Amino acid sequence: TRLPAVPPTSPYEISGLALLATFVGALPAMAEPAANEYLPVAFRAFGTLGIAHTQGDGAGFIRDMSQPKGADNRGLDWQLDTRLGVQANLKVSDDFEAAAQIVSRYRNDNNFQPEPTWAYLKYSLNDTADIRVGRVGFDAFLSADSRDVGYSFLRVRPPVDYYGNLFFNYSDGGDITFRMPTGPGRSRLKLFAGIARERSSSLVEQRVWAGNITRAPIGTIQDLDGSRGSGAFIDYQDKHWIARLGIARLKVTQDFPLGNLNVLGLLRTSASQAYSQSNTALGQALTSFANDMQPANKRINFGSIDLAYEDGPLHLQMAVNRITSDTLLIADSHAGFFSAGYRIGSTTPYAVVSGIKPRRSKRADELSGIAPTNVVSLANFLVSAPLTDQRTYSFGIRHELARNISLKVQADMIRNRNCSPVSLPVIGPSPSCAPPRLWATVPVNWNGRANVISAVVDFIF
Repeated sequence: TRLPAVPPTSPYEISGLALLATFVGALPAMAEPAANEYLPVAFRAFGTLGIAHTQGDGAGFIRDMSQPKGADNRGLDWQLDTRLGVQANLKVSDDFEAAAQIVSRYRNDNNFQPEPTWAYLKYSLNDTADIRVGRVGFDAFLSADSRDVGYSFLRVRPPVDYYGNLFFNYSDGGDITFRMPTGPGRSRLKLFAGIARERSSSLVEQRVWAGNITRAPIGTIQDLDGSRGSGAFIDYQDKHWIARLGIARLKVTQDFPLGNLNVLGLLRTSASQAYSQSNTALGQALTSFANDMQPANKRINFGSIDLAYEDGPLHLQMAVNRITSDTLLIADSHAGFFSAGYRIGSTTPYAVVSGIKPRRSKRADELSGIAPTNVVSLANFLVSAPLTDQRTYSFGIRHELARNISLKVQADMIRNRNCSPVSLPVIGPSPSCAPPRLWATVPVNWNGRANVISAVVDFIF
């Protein structure tokens, strides 16, 4: 079965489909029926079985914003990295094929309900161009479309600081890819567009706040269904290098639920009171702030630069991204990582340094001179909610148990620099402070330090 071609590159960084084609082709003894060239459909499977434990005084570590609960210090968590996927490819002709993929992973419904992540038709226009229509991966960052295929990357998981804010994996639409020889390698240009269908989580587990305040979680499940995404990337690949420059944009089509603590509603009430008291300046400022918090009809922009190098046993990769938005609900941020691995026989020790730095909005500070203290407290809570400011230092080992099975063990030392203690606005005894966005929950007086120990077995057949 002919799958999307990818030039020679690191086995840890190539796309999920190309990786499946590479390894499945080498397994006729394990999957003899799939090797029969006369069968119209080829089936494959991939997955990860994982456990994790976080030493962080109760902080709940998540892989991305689709997960409502995290791995904490209460025993071993198996939900964080465990997933299972199946894929079917149908070759209709030399130029036309269809593919479908279903993945079961822990997500915002607090279950492992399988979902179709790929379902597309592909047509090769010629040797240098092809088009796909249907459900395809959202290629905002390098390897973003294969984040569920654990065997395809060196580490236990993609760096959370870098990929965690990319809160959707696929879109319903299509893409077109152009390829051309460039020096000793090959270049590609891909254009893509589609409609998002996924949901993300925010503050759905934080229950304890400063002042011994305990209450039901104030967060919500945020629905991106109908949001329109588009983007493009250009890359160059040869025997040793991958270089990639990408941009993407998402236009959100609906506002998110307000949650159990309607902070935004309290701001709008304060704006109405200001108007009724003829304080037009304050009323306009609060109305503008509340409107800018809601994401409907606002854009989120993604930009990234990725570079990877492989030479024999040496594997290096670095990437930086920038996220900006028109809504205060998504903070502008920069993130990046650098990873290095060196293969010794069937074992590859590796190290990763990653980080994310947000830009805190000054809109709440601008209210200080004109708004009551309680209103400023509400605004400060809202602008702190979308922030994650942290660095992560990771060390791990990947060992090849078999041609298509690997064992990985990884330790992450996380140093978070968000505000503390977490405190509710107005009623909290401390200045208002929301938990970090990329954590399911944190202890009230968290010092920002957490260590995550993980072990996974990745497989692909």
